[in-house]
Amino acid sequence: MIMLNKIATLIFWVLVVLAWAFDWPGVLGWLPECGVAVAAVHVLEVVYFWFAFRQRSTAVLNDVALIMVFGIFHLRRFIDGEVQQS
Repeated sequence: MIMLNKIATLIFWVLVVLAWAFDWPGVLGWLPECGVAVAAVHVLEVVYFWFAFRQRSTAVLNDVALIMVFGIFHLRRFIDGEVQQS
């Protein structure tokens, strides 16, 4: 299920870039603004990752980049690992 969510997220980002590049009219014209809002949430997720899970990562910068693209769908692997250890 996570892979399906990651694919949907990737499609969202492609649509955001296309809407920005081609200046789509109407409701689709809001996609770039939605992308900025989602990116802001992803920045908060990166901050959370940095303070809570950075030491568990074997490739910190790679994980940061993946969290910026996929957000919680990539961060979930660290959160699930914490739940299993408790």
